[in-house]
Amino acid sequence: MRSHSESALRKSFINCSKGAAQRINFPKEILNADPAVWEKQIFLSWSDPKSPQRAFLVAETTSGLQGLVMERNAAQVKGGGARMCQICLTLHSSSGVSLVSIPTSKSSQDKYGSIGTYICSDLECVAYTLGKKKPDGIRQMEETLTPEEKIERMLGNVQDIFTRVEELLKK
Repeated sequence: MRSHSESALRKSFINCSKGAAQRINFPKEILNADPAVWEKQIFLSWSDPKSPQRAFLVAETTSGLQGLVMERNAAQVKGGGARMCQICLTLHSSSGVSLVSIPTSKSSQDKYGSIGTYICSDLECVAYTLGKKKPDGIRQMEETLTPEEKIERMLGNVQDIFTRVEELLKK
């Protein structure tokens, strides 16, 4: 991922108003990172420290730099078993994956315009994909893909989410 200014990051959010994008809290590590750090990023994801149920995803897509505002479901998942992140396809215990709602309307009045997907609760999809992090207590599926192929698959999954949101925003 190339280095981007704070202004470019704020303008990238496709599913919120300009005013809401101006109020997004960015981690200091993102805003103060040097270009070498940016090059190691596949996409950016973080939680709002002031409002942990809010999460953000920014990626370079076929439409350019794009960002999404997401809301985590506060309800705890009942029952055991494994859940899979729809971005990195990592299996987690039920508490390791969160259902997020991605608004598909820029208006805060429209409460019903959203899509849902499951993502890693800690938003560390890149670390799981690169094998730098492993979820506790869940055995992962054996894969024969190279790290580059896993990254490509993950980016395809991210692109699919952005495409779905863009299609619903046009309606």
